[in-house]
Amino acid sequence: MLYIQALPGPFLSMDPSAFVDVYGYIATPRVWKQKSSLIWRLGPTYLFEEAISMETLEVINKLGPRYCGNFQAVHVQGEDLDSEATPFVAEERVSFGLHIASSSITSVADIRNAYNEVDSRLIAKEMNISSRDNAMPVFLLRNCAGHLSGSLRTIGAVAVGQLGVRVFHSSPAASSLDFIGGPAILLGLISLATDDHTMYAAVKVLHSVLTSNAMCDFLMQHICGYQIMAFLLRKKASLLNHRIFQLILSVAGTVELGFRSSAITNTGVFQHILCNFELWMNTADNLELSLFSHLLEILQSPREGPRNAEAAHQAQLIPKLIFLFNEPSLIPSKISTIIGILACQLRGHFSTQDLLRIGLFVVYTLKPSSVNERQICMDGALDPSLPAGSQTSGKTIWLRNQLLEMLLSVISSPQLHLSSESKEEMFLKLGPDWFLLLLQGHLHASTTVLALKLLLYFLASPSLRTRFRDGLCAGSWVERSTEGVDIVMDNLKSQSPLPEQSPCLLPGFRVLNDFLAHHVHIPEVYLIVSTFFLQTPLTELMDGPKDSLDAMLQWLLQRHHQEEVLQAGLCTEGALLLLEMLKATMSQPLAGSEDGAWAQTFPASVLQFLSLVHRTYPQDPAWRAPEFLQTLAIAAFPLGAQKGVGAESTRNTSSPEAAAEGDSTVEGLQAPTKAHPARRKLREFTQLLLRELLLGASSPKQWLPLEVLLEASPDHATSQQKRDFQSEVLLSAMELFHMTSGGDAAMFRDGKEPQPSAEAAAAPSLANISCFTQKLVEKLYSGMFSADPRHILLFILEHIMVVIETASSQRDTVLSTLYSSLNKVILYCLSKPQQSLSECLGLLSILGFLQEHWDVVFATYNSNISFLLCLMHCLLLLNERSYPEGFGLEPKPRMSTYHQVFLSPNEDVKEKREDLPSLSDVQHNIQKTVQTLWQQLVAQRQQTLEDAFKIDLSVKPGEREVKIEEVTPLWEETMLKAWQHYLASEKKSLASRSNVAHHSKVTLWSGSLSSAMKLMPGRQAKDPECKTEDFVSCIENYRRRGQELYASLYKDHVQRRKCGNIKAANAWARIQEQLFGELGLWSQGEETKPCSPWELDWREGPARMRKRIKRLSPLEALSSGRHKESQDKNDHISQTNAENQDELTLREAEGEPDEVGVDCTQLTFFPALHESLHSEDFLELCRERQVILQELLDKEKVTQKFSLVIVQGHLVSEGVLLFGHQHFYICENFTLSPTGDVYCTRHCLSNISDPFIFNLCSKDRSTDHYSCQCHSYADMRELRQARFLLQDIALEIFFHNGYSKFLVFYNNDRSKAFKSFCSFQPSLKGKATSEDTLSLRRYPGSDRIMLQKWQKRDISNFEYLMYLNTAAGRTCNDYMQYPVFPWVLADYTSETLNLANPKIFRDLSKPMGAQTKERKLKFIQRFKEVEKTEGDMTVQCHYYTHYSSAIIVASYLVRMPPFTQAFCALQGGSFDVADRMFHSVKSTWESASRENMSDVRELTPEFFYLPEFLTNCNGVEFGCMQDGTVLGDVQLPPWADGDPRKFISLHRKALESDFVSANLHHWIDLIFGYKQQGPAAVDAVNIFHPYFYGDRMDLSSITDPLIKSTILGFVSNFGQVPKQLFTKPHPARTAAGKPLPGKDVSTPVSLPGHPQPFFYSLQSLRPSQVTVKDMYLFSLGSESPKGAIGHIVSTEKTILAVERNKVLLPPLWNRTFSWGFDDFSCCLGSYGSDKVLMTFENLAAWGRCLCAVCPSPTTIVTSGTSTVVCVWELSMTKGRPRGLRLRQALYGHTQAVTCLAASVTFSLLVSGSQDCTCILWDLDHLTHVTRLPAHREGISAITISDVSGTIVSCAGAHLSLWNVNGQPLASITTAWGPEGAITCCCLMEGPAWDTSQIIITGSQDGMVRVWKTEDVKMSVPGRPAGEEPPAQPPSPRGHKWEKNLALSRELDVSIALTGKPSKTSPAVTALAVSRNHTKLLVGDERGRIFCWSADG
Repeated sequence: MLYIQALPGPFLSMDPSAFVDVYGYIATPRVWKQKSSLIWRLGPTYLFEEAISMETLEVINKLGPRYCGNFQAVHVQGEDLDSEATPFVAEERVSFGLHIASSSITSVADIRNAYNEVDSRLIAKEMNISSRDNAMPVFLLRNCAGHLSGSLRTIGAVAVGQLGVRVFHSSPAASSLDFIGGPAILLGLISLATDDHTMYAAVKVLHSVLTSNAMCDFLMQHICGYQIMAFLLRKKASLLNHRIFQLILSVAGTVELGFRSSAITNTGVFQHILCNFELWMNTADNLELSLFSHLLEILQSPREGPRNAEAAHQAQLIPKLIFLFNEPSLIPSKISTIIGILACQLRGHFSTQDLLRIGLFVVYTLKPSSVNERQICMDGALDPSLPAGSQTSGKTIWLRNQLLEMLLSVISSPQLHLSSESKEEMFLKLGPDWFLLLLQGHLHASTTVLALKLLLYFLASPSLRTRFRDGLCAGSWVERSTEGVDIVMDNLKSQSPLPEQSPCLLPGFRVLNDFLAHHVHIPEVYLIVSTFFLQTPLTELMDGPKDSLDAMLQWLLQRHHQEEVLQAGLCTEGALLLLEMLKATMSQPLAGSEDGAWAQTFPASVLQFLSLVHRTYPQDPAWRAPEFLQTLAIAAFPLGAQKGVGAESTRNTSSPEAAAEGDSTVEGLQAPTKAHPARRKLREFTQLLLRELLLGASSPKQWLPLEVLLEASPDHATSQQKRDFQSEVLLSAMELFHMTSGGDAAMFRDGKEPQPSAEAAAAPSLANISCFTQKLVEKLYSGMFSADPRHILLFILEHIMVVIETASSQRDTVLSTLYSSLNKVILYCLSKPQQSLSECLGLLSILGFLQEHWDVVFATYNSNISFLLCLMHCLLLLNERSYPEGFGLEPKPRMSTYHQVFLSPNEDVKEKREDLPSLSDVQHNIQKTVQTLWQQLVAQRQQTLEDAFKIDLSVKPGEREVKIEEVTPLWEETMLKAWQHYLASEKKSLASRSNVAHHSKVTLWSGSLSSAMKLMPGRQAKDPECKTEDFVSCIENYRRRGQELYASLYKDHVQRRKCGNIKAANAWARIQEQLFGELGLWSQGEETKPCSPWELDWREGPARMRKRIKRLSPLEALSSGRHKESQDKNDHISQTNAENQDELTLREAEGEPDEVGVDCTQLTFFPALHESLHSEDFLELCRERQVILQELLDKEKVTQKFSLVIVQGHLVSEGVLLFGHQHFYICENFTLSPTGDVYCTRHCLSNISDPFIFNLCSKDRSTDHYSCQCHSYADMRELRQARFLLQDIALEIFFHNGYSKFLVFYNNDRSKAFKSFCSFQPSLKGKATSEDTLSLRRYPGSDRIMLQKWQKRDISNFEYLMYLNTAAGRTCNDYMQYPVFPWVLADYTSETLNLANPKIFRDLSKPMGAQTKERKLKFIQRFKEVEKTEGDMTVQCHYYTHYSSAIIVASYLVRMPPFTQAFCALQGGSFDVADRMFHSVKSTWESASRENMSDVRELTPEFFYLPEFLTNCNGVEFGCMQDGTVLGDVQLPPWADGDPRKFISLHRKALESDFVSANLHHWIDLIFGYKQQGPAAVDAVNIFHPYFYGDRMDLSSITDPLIKSTILGFVSNFGQVPKQLFTKPHPARTAAGKPLPGKDVSTPVSLPGHPQPFFYSLQSLRPSQVTVKDMYLFSLGSESPKGAIGHIVSTEKTILAVERNKVLLPPLWNRTFSWGFDDFSCCLGSYGSDKVLMTFENLAAWGRCLCAVCPSPTTIVTSGTSTVVCVWELSMTKGRPRGLRLRQALYGHTQAVTCLAASVTFSLLVSGSQDCTCILWDLDHLTHVTRLPAHREGISAITISDVSGTIVSCAGAHLSLWNVNGQPLASITTAWGPEGAITCCCLMEGPAWDTSQIIITGSQDGMVRVWKTEDVKMSVPGRPAGEEPPAQPPSPRGHKWEKNLALSRELDVSIALTGKPSKTSPAVTALAVSRNHTKLLVGDERGRIFCWSADG
């Protein structure tokens, strides 16, 4: 850049502004030249006026030196080429771009002419030559940014060298391949390989091309090349070896060659070939092992691993690998590698979807719970010597464990930095039940351990723990696995709605507990749970001791993270799990054997572990957690052995021992097995905790734990057991209080000491004591304290003593509380029952207690009067013994007292025998004691009481001692009242307590939450108690669903593989056609290939004419050959090599996959999985369904299915119509089963109920051809409701491309299907009939209805008749209702035809039966005879046959397939006798009009436009007639001169003649109008058999099947009358104003109101210049700055034109497509402005573009120097262009293509090239149709007519005409010398019946010549048939007529304007004719446009 300055050298001081021209040097300027050994090499060079970023530089570097664009629409390599491209540098910032591709050799003089003088002088000076030099070659690099908008730019660069310059423009073979066949050639080479050497060479070529040519890779993807390559390699698997494998790896980019990285660069190869494991499974060298290890390597690569993993994820690596586990041949060593790959892939690119797929497979390996895996020995699992069957389940478990281990290691691996959110999301996606499934009791221990590790790894997160505990929805792994998965087969199955499973909430820990109870014998489980409890990561468990549980737990205690526990606390849930497991172990009956030793040792170890942990972390909140305590209590709960909780326990509550069994502290003889050795330790641990709790609690508010302990009980414990347990707990607590208060009495007393801690500790403990006392009383009252109440009395008393001695602020309140409790206990004890001895003894002891502790009980502190009253009341009652059954609050359960509880029955009896006092003695003692007490009480308190109540106590007032018997009644009443009041208040408080307890029960996961398997909100839980069994069944349900899902995914995988193979095989067959066919690179020459037959194309053109004739492709010929073969039952069908190869290809593709997965249900790994597979196996057998599956688009969802019948000509086949999202599918020879599944007709009975239609279908069953066609809804142009066999049950669909389908809905589904179509394509609704097809030439006001158009002669007779046929439901799809046309001529004998003579015409007012008088009378006679004989008026008719039927149509057209086959089928398999077949027009006319009483046939439309049907072009052998003539072509009338074309031409002229126009309405009345039926028809002799009339026959009312099928048989054989369209006489056509155009050209035909076409006034044409918007035209004759005109369009209102290298886009003509820039780009612009809407650089790869054509708004066809014709699709979004997408590259030319033309009407594209050939392509299927014979020079112009399909090709000065099928019509040499070369041409057609065409050509010399075709009689007979070029459809043979081209006028602008010819007239470059044919528009090289018209 140093040298870009005004003038280099020593003159830098000069003022730069003095210089206008700036030029610079890249290299050394001449001024500073010196000798140097350097050699300059220069690649593409750009100058940007802005700094560019590193990213842009990288991209530029990636684009490589072959990129020649300006960075305006860059597609980065590897990006999707269909995505939108972006500009990298603003266009005004690109100063210049130099690229060798846009360079030329020129001279200084030329530069001066083309650019300017200054530049040429500067260049000459630099080169040291004269500035006028025109000999010295100058190498000019044009500035390829010159056309971009922005400031002025340089013209480019010139290469200057001291000793000359060498320029090298590389064109590597790899890139040239794209232009001669592209990647198809590479595939061809692979297919031709015969041994491993040739295979290596082929893959080597592929490698070098793909690695050096990005375009080839894109094309490879475009043609699905990688899938085809995989298919070819699979066919040649035996040739693959390690060398080839290495090559393929380096194509994928994963082998490190030299310095390249091992990243996947070619995803196509990676996805379709490397990841196609089935391909490598079958190779010789066991290459799959190398493949697996290679995959492992590239995923582990530290640098490229993640990128590779992402690519692998895109290629679906994980699902593919998992499906490999179902392969029978998989050996364990491979499995380990595969699992290694899975791990690397997950680490490199973690995706939940992949994780779910692995999870799904893990569940797939589970057996149902009925199968117990626990006994399976795993050690032999991998012994390869054993047969697979014997060890399958071991192998399965091993595989499952490997996967789980892999998952665990991946998820917990430090490389995978998963955030806690993503872990949580992962866990929720899998759902709790996935983990729980793997923890079920019947599974192998190893699986359980791994699953538990996984689960607890996740649960280490507190938020997840909570959610898991509260309950999560089950089954989310199944739901999530189905997301985004579409199983292709489901589209063919009836969608049975899944049984709606109410989502079930799993309380995780509760279910986990139940499951772990089955695994208590596994030491690792304890270890894992303990680790969880200690909040230690499970990853540290790998290297611990494995010998004993003690050692493990010890090790854990040493290793765990102490600071984390201190910070986060212990994990309560872990503790609970441990306790539950303890409980489960301890409740199992102890087995004596050593196997059961674990049951003894494990609980002890666990308890020791717990107490050690407690010692380490005494303050942890976990110990106080209510759930923990509750569980602990339940574990310690004293249940007898017979009442164990464990799963193995027996629950016979009914046995008497069990009922009598009491507290477990006393071990009687009955229960030797019951106490577990660990139970004592458990008690000790509980007491330890209780002590901690009671001492640690600072206030009674923290006593929830004690409550919890008391209330805890197993669900099934008896109330007696609960009482015992609570008493025990309370006694322990009392003991604790006793110890503390006794031992630390100082703590209470010396409160005044300055020990704040003591004070603090003392105060609350008083409150604690009072609280505890209240608790005791409450328990006593509620009957839950079953020990001796004296314990409580003593406890309270003791504490009263302590409190009294304490000096504390709270002393008084505490004392009052304690006393009130004491009082309550005393009253309770006294009012208890006293019937049995033990009860009485108890009472006595209480009374004794009162005496003993009288001082304390009745101390002054206890001064509650109501207590005294109650006590006295009790004593009174006891004394009277009035209520022996007790008079207190009767606690609810009537219970035996503590004596009975504490004495076992035996002891009871023993003691009775010895020295127990008798009951009466005891009662007597009671009385005595009562009296003593009474005395003491009265003595102490009488005064107080009397003062309080002001009532005397004694009967004898004033007496000091009041005896118990002497109490006053009033006093008694007062005492009673007090007692009642006391009872009421106690009752109340009891009730309120029980309520509170009911509400504030601790919500626990093993308690109340567990009780509700909560259903989702909105549904009340009916049954709050859900058992574990319900959860298990819910989980099992999901397991079954998951296994079914996996099985169907696997089947789907196999299905897709098969479909992929068939698709690849079909694609390969098409490519073979391209490579080996007529235009192919390796075509076998014309000699070897047999000619395939011609047949009529079903496509309808204008006016529904079917003119296209196509040659069957080898594939189609093959399939029709196969049909023939099956008909002839002859297997030896001789076909050429290529075709056999095709057949092989397809057969292999269909057959191969079956060997791979013989039957998807036989998943050899898992024999026990039958339960998950339904009886769909039969469904899988129907292999034909592949045909549909491979057509279904990706992600397609079929929403509706209809069964129907498809009618195509004479073939009627059953089928199914499927509605998808954007497409619908018509499947032939398929049916719907009763359940709604799609089957082929071979595997399923027909669905057709109508026996007649069924027979029609089964008639052709022998040629079952299964097919499925996919159509987009947007392709439909129109939908018509139609009739079939007289019933309104059919729909006819018309597509935009001219094809149509006739569908019959025999199940009355037509209206449903119609609605569905309309809902998908709303624009169909308004179209009852579409006129587009019929009104071809739109005169202004084309909206007039057809009748008026016909009357005014806007449309021809032919078009009108075709319109009426369509309206009446006649269609070419159903030969029974083929369109009907009239016989128009009666003269088939004259030598010439004079259309002015009315006598030669047939009488159109009469039907065919009444053309001659004699025959007419006979028919009338027949009509009357019926009346006489039958007496039945309904069958009166003139004719028993019809004028149109399937056999009539087929016999007319029998020489042309498919009618040849139709005729045979209708005739029962063979041709008719030759004399009876259609052999002569004349004899057929005579038969139909005169001779034959059963023949009244009319004609078909083909008689008026299709000459080909009259010749036997396929050489069919029809046999000989009786006179010996061979039946061949049809004999034509003499006036046709034996030329079918002339016959058709004259016949059509006759149809359009004045006579027919004037009389046609009569014939319309007969066929479609009022004379069709009724009285008018009788008068017109036009009555047919009543069965032929659809309007009259109501078939639905006919119940007798026999009659119905008779009628239908009649109709299908003899035909049916069209719908009646008119009920009044049809109006006549207006008379033509002038004689016919055929007579005299000079007289113009001009209808009233229509301007006259310019052709009729050629001599009076005058030019006038036109100014066109966008062309900047100045005054006449001046030159436009835009240059030559390239395209002119004449619209209704204006004329539009664009310069050369631009074309306007239809139909609005407001967009332009331009090409021809120096950077090879193309762009889309708006007409009338310079604004570029979008630039496309993807055309640059195809070389310089020379021509383009736009047949439709979204299709652009380009071609040029590359010889390839490219068809592009312009993708639009919301009217904005998005990009150009290549649809197809068409190969066939060998030199640059110079011109293109297209006709949408005939779906034809024609390309002309410098190689002197024109090729016709099908615009629809984008395939080759035919190649025109070679011209004499390169083609310079072509055009094609949209009216007749005529093609005009110009080569130099030669002009040739061809018909739509490429048959030659005429040719002429128009001028001599190079200046006469034709540069453009256009075609103008008169009325459709006028066969003369007008061709206008423009040439180099500025002349416009107008040519007209004439039919000329040739004296020389035509060439014999044999010499015809075989590529052409045979022209009708032996014709004596030729079309000749006659020059009608030469138009020369300069003569017309100046009167004299100009020597240098600019060449004509564009021609167009105005819409109404009155003006001819001519554009020339100077940018002028002249309009030639008669009025000037």
